[in-house]
Amino acid sequence: MTTSQPDLPAMIAGLPALPEFDLTAAAERFAPLAGAAYPMVQDRWERLVSQVSIPEPAPRVWEALTDPGRVREWLAVCHGDWAVRGRESTLDFEDGEFFYCSTSRSVPPTAHRSGVLEYLWRWVGLGPASRVTWTVAGGPDGTTVTVTEEATNPPSDWRSWNGMGWPGILDQFARHLRTGTNTRWPWRRMGPYLQIPLPTMPFQAWEALTSPGAVKHWLQRKSGSLAVDDPMTVVMGDASGTIRLRVTKSIDTGQEFPSYLPRIEFELSRPYWTEALGGVLWIEPAGLGASLLQVFHYDWERLGIPDPVTERKLLCEFWINAAARGQQLFAPQGPPAGPHGWSMSATANGSQAQAAPEIDFPAAVKFADKVMTDLSGAMAGALGALGVRLGLFRALAPAPARDDELAKRTGLAERYVREWLWGMTSARYLRYDRATRRFTLPPEHAAALVSEESPMNLAPAFGLVPPLVGMLDEVADAFRDGQGLPPEKYPESLYTAMERMSASWLDALLLGHWLPSVDGLVDRLERGGKVAEVGSGGGRALLAIAGRFPASECIGYDMYEPNVLRAREAAAEAEVAGRVDFQCTDATEKLSAPLDLVLFFDVLHDAPDPEALLTAARRSLSEDGAVLVLESNCADDPEENAGPQGTILYATSVLYCVPSALAEGGPALGTLGLPAGALAALAGKAGFGAVQPIPTGSPLNALYLLRP
Repeated sequence: MTTSQPDLPAMIAGLPALPEFDLTAAAERFAPLAGAAYPMVQDRWERLVSQVSIPEPAPRVWEALTDPGRVREWLAVCHGDWAVRGRESTLDFEDGEFFYCSTSRSVPPTAHRSGVLEYLWRWVGLGPASRVTWTVAGGPDGTTVTVTEEATNPPSDWRSWNGMGWPGILDQFARHLRTGTNTRWPWRRMGPYLQIPLPTMPFQAWEALTSPGAVKHWLQRKSGSLAVDDPMTVVMGDASGTIRLRVTKSIDTGQEFPSYLPRIEFELSRPYWTEALGGVLWIEPAGLGASLLQVFHYDWERLGIPDPVTERKLLCEFWINAAARGQQLFAPQGPPAGPHGWSMSATANGSQAQAAPEIDFPAAVKFADKVMTDLSGAMAGALGALGVRLGLFRALAPAPARDDELAKRTGLAERYVREWLWGMTSARYLRYDRATRRFTLPPEHAAALVSEESPMNLAPAFGLVPPLVGMLDEVADAFRDGQGLPPEKYPESLYTAMERMSASWLDALLLGHWLPSVDGLVDRLERGGKVAEVGSGGGRALLAIAGRFPASECIGYDMYEPNVLRAREAAAEAEVAGRVDFQCTDATEKLSAPLDLVLFFDVLHDAPDPEALLTAARRSLSEDGAVLVLESNCADDPEENAGPQGTILYATSVLYCVPSALAEGGPALGTLGLPAGALAALAGKAGFGAVQPIPTGSPLNALYLLRP
């Protein structure tokens, strides 16, 4: 049987005609999902206006704008009462960045009125607040949505960032309304982008924030610096550990046209990132007496990581916390308050206390940096004391060494040695060679830390630190009751350290420089003179003189018996006991004529009665005898003693000289209490003529010659 084929042309001809369809017109009405929003106005620095037309009725547009469930489909996740007048909320982009919002107006559209949504928002809760106004105006062909953002003194890039940003946001909004799908990006190529308002001018703020102490605080620097190509390890402050920041370009103030504002370009890297993340940190003015610190990142797509959103969250959280720490550096410091009665809000009689004075915040940051440096010095002093006591400096001086090599040289535990080496390298006492993994004590440093022949040898001074610091409790009690601390209260190690410190200049300078500087003195001592030292301590000066001038007789006076016993033992060991005598007594009544030389080495300022001592010395001198007085090198005006040297000497005075002098009933002049002018006045009262300074060869000491 044969099956016939249908007659297709006849069938088509018999179908009813289709209605006429204008494909071109329909295609024009169905516009592609391309950008439709555009900026309308940038008529002032502070105002941006953007607009989009959406072919949807105004109520539906308003619902998508104000319903939190819909907003999360095209903009951000809403936390709090979004679009509710008088309430606050957060628009969370779920990558660490967010807007903190405060709604001031929320009026839905009607047939005769446009809808208005108005709020203030702050980028990540830190940046300057701006006002955003959405206007939803319905019409026969759809709805026109207009967004106006206004800011006071915005940053220079505000128009470019926000001017381009708003059309993108409106396009996301329009696409969501037309398709009903989620149109917001889970993450972006650039960000986080933070703006940190600071209450001071840009150049002052930049200088304060980029100082080493401030960087360590607000950026949580672990190592390195903001110098170009000096990798800086930054503590993220969470379980993610650390991140490596390397500055690739640094523009200082006044160096780059047209703004002449400072800027830093940098890269961030982690071991599991295949590439570095770019970043820029800069500052600019934000009105009179204010500035805005800004930071943003770019090139996330280069990192080669499966979950960039998580990394963005971590990084954004770090910058938010860093911004808070940075602002804290400039925050006004109010009076202390607390639950234990420490509040200064009122005085003891109930009257209101005066408000805290205004402070110069950059100066405060600079001072905090100095405090950090001083604390660092204190810790370096403790490590230095260990290095001297354990012979680490001396063992390292001949040749560089790894930690294990230095441990073998000294017979010390390698783990402790390694930590000490890195501590001293951090303090810039040592240098480290990465290629050989060896540490070096430069010869210039060894002159101050090892060489006993050098007048600059300061190693013995480290021995003062532990015993003096160990007396803090006793000295604090003395502050409260005003009493003194007798010498026997101090540990024996303090006097040993003092003797070793004195030896660094006595051994190198006494015989070769100081005594020859007095006309005729060496000849007299060689013929056989009589020498007395007041406050002879361990006897080092007299023993040196007795060894050099065997025809002379020496006698030392000291009121601290352990010193006298040590001096006698040293005299016996030096086999000069027959020519040197040490007595535990007050020299005021014991000094007897005729004396050719009387020594007061670093002792007169501690004496119970300095004038009486000098008077006794004047009375006991031969006709052409001499008195040598060694005191701290200091100025007549205490303000001029500022600096490291003055700090060391004043600290010694507070912790030892003043307490021990007060215990003996003396005037407690202090370590720096006998500058040239004061000594001259005191010597004049005791009957001496002119006071002649003698070069000492030591920066810490001043030597004076007193003649009848």
